[in-house]
Amino acid sequence: MILAALDFICRETVLHLKRERLIAIATVSTVAVLLIVLGSIVLFLADLKTWTGWMTDQLEVCGFFAKDTTREDALKTVDPISAWSEVESVRFVTKEEGWERQKRDYPSIARLEDAIDNPLPDAVQLKIRDPEQSARVAKRLEQVPGIEAVRWGGSLAQSLVRFNRAVNWSGLVVSLLVAVAGILIVHNTVRLALHSRRREVYIMQLVGATRALIAAPFLLEGMLHGLLGAALACCLLVPVHMYLRDLAARSFFPLTPDSALLPFALYLLLAGAVLGFTGSVFSVRRYLRHKPEWHG
Repeated sequence: MILAALDFICRETVLHLKRERLIAIATVSTVAVLLIVLGSIVLFLADLKTWTGWMTDQLEVCGFFAKDTTREDALKTVDPISAWSEVESVRFVTKEEGWERQKRDYPSIARLEDAIDNPLPDAVQLKIRDPEQSARVAKRLEQVPGIEAVRWGGSLAQSLVRFNRAVNWSGLVVSLLVAVAGILIVHNTVRLALHSRRREVYIMQLVGATRALIAAPFLLEGMLHGLLGAALACCLLVPVHMYLRDLAARSFFPLTPDSALLPFALYLLLAGAVLGFTGSVFSVRRYLRHKPEWHG
């Protein structure tokens, strides 16, 4: 009985797709465009998260010790600072190491090496787990004995956090709008298919077919529309993103790694199936809520 029902559902779905070929092509194409937009938003947000993570790694809170602080006293502060919950790692930078870095980064200083003494103090560099905590950590570092000055990318860190938050919210809103549009498109397509086959639906109801058996081919058809649209979107988005990632890697601009594209493609296929199925459910439920009357 179950196998016979499955065979009927599959045959009816294939028959629907053949009869409504142009409508199916138009629906799949439209769903594909919508999922390309949705997938682009998701990839952009993932790339933004990767980029902000990379930027966060570059952001550091630096504390400079007073010149009269001995190195032994300065080193004693490293372990207590490492225990702070907001701090990912602490690195002690000697004044000699800092001076060598300055000469490497600024060749003009190297030419004056014989004329000036090393003016830099010992320092500690802190990597923060969350850039939102940078201001708090900087204020806390100022209270550490021996610390004379603190430097941190305050405006950059705060701007980065605000920008990331704004993009995440706007991406969520646009994604929801795209999802609603996809559901409405599939809903209208299945509703047209139901209307064009209303005589067959009416006869099936007269002979005692259940609502589930009548609805199943239309639900499967909507889900296939979503899956095919998602597959087309994946075929475009994945290669384009891989190409853009190669270009970005040459300019040292990190994007989402290729290893994350397979889960992305699977989730996009799932999203397409869910959109198609949901749109079909709305149409079938509304159409089969009451027994249709046949007028000719």
